[in-house]
This record gives sequence, structure tokens and C-alpha cells, in this order.
Amino acid sequence: CDRQHDGITMDKDNNLSGCEDAVLVTPTADACLPGITRDTVLLLAKELGIKTEVRRVSLSEFYSAHEVFTTGTMGELTPVTMIDGRVIGWEDTMKRGAVTELLQKTYKKAVATRLHWSTEIPPFC
Repeated sequence: CDRQHDGITMDKDNNLSGCEDAVLVTPTADACLPGITRDTVLLLAKELGIKTEVRRVSLSEFYSAHEVFTTGTMGELTPVTMIDGRVIGWEDTMKRGAVTELLQKTYKKAVATRLHWSTEIPPFC
């Protein structure tokens, strides 16, 4: 993970977000790429009425979060179940949380139905 000024921003190819007490927290984009998928998830969270905070996030906050997930082009929205050998998840079950599940479903539906959000790639010959 990229660590800068005692904060954490992203893994190799994805942005990180965490959820604690029904608040979605994601690091500012001052030390990482803002990410189209990250921005989409923030927009969807707002539409769903999920409170969001974009700010510096410490590694210890991710260690203690109820939910952590990555966002990126290839993985879309993927739950994180362990960081540095520490289990993440509700009551250390290593299962995705309710907010992560809701955002995954909403993201998939939005990509499929909001056609102006995507560009079809023509067949490669």
C-alpha cells in the first residue's frame, strides 16, 4: 500500500475505502489517483444516503474498520478481509459487510443500466 504522512491511500492498482459506524471513509486523492470507480462508488453512496468522508485515513483506521474494500477498473468493488495479517470484517468473520454488499449490487446495476456511464469496446479483430 502507498503510505504517505502516516496515512494510507491505495494498494498497487486500486483505491481503498473503509466503513465504520455506517460512514464510508476514503482517503483524499492528494497521494493517489482519484479513480473513476472510486468516484462512482462515492456518488452511489450519496444516492443511497450513506454518509461519506473524504479525508486522510490512517492505517490503524483500516485495521479497526468494520468493512474495507478496494475500488478499481478490473476488480470494481472488492471486499478486503485481511490487512497485514489482521482480520477485517464484522466480528472478525472475514465476510463482507452490509454496506460493501449494498454498494457492490448498486454498482453492478448502475453499470448495466446507466448506459451513458460506459463506452462499448468494439470487437478486436
